[in-house]
Amino acid sequence: MQKIFINLTNGIEALERYGLALDAVHFVRIQSTYCENHSWDKMLQTLDSDFLMWLALGYECVVYDFGAGNETSKAAYYGLEWLKYVLERRWFGREYIPLLKGRNVVTEQFHKYYRELDKKTKRQMDYYKKFLMTEELHLTAVTAATMHDNQPEYYCEILRDKLDEKLKGQPQ
Repeated sequence: MQKIFINLTNGIEALERYGLALDAVHFVRIQSTYCENHSWDKMLQTLDSDFLMWLALGYECVVYDFGAGNETSKAAYYGLEWLKYVLERRWFGREYIPLLKGRNVVTEQFHKYYRELDKKTKRQMDYYKKFLMTEELHLTAVTAATMHDNQPEYYCEILRDKLDEKLKGQPQ
């Protein structure tokens, strides 16, 4: 079972590039600036309940995102690894070795950031533990480069086209 998540904003390009239907996706916002600034509490606190609940229920959550002139976005390769690190510890009581672009280079940093997490953030992540229906996380990413970073009009146009497409298919 799979749920597709579009990371706002650049991930919207996946609707067009991969021909995804608007009503077949969910939206999530994992801000790359939080990853860059190591604002890990903020990143976790702003995660959508829908996203965390589907993970807890054992669905494979696939996050589509596009990097600014890079094949991977920071949200995908850094943010999702951080999320896996935290949830493996909070939900399953296991250590997780985070890999950034296939390399183990942040484990010690993640240990430090984890110890510094606010109690409120830990409680928020723990909330979903009572709904666990899986023994493991199923969280992956599909990423590619975009040439449309910081072009909100481009992404609005994709959404407008997808919405028009959906409305044209509705009976009158």
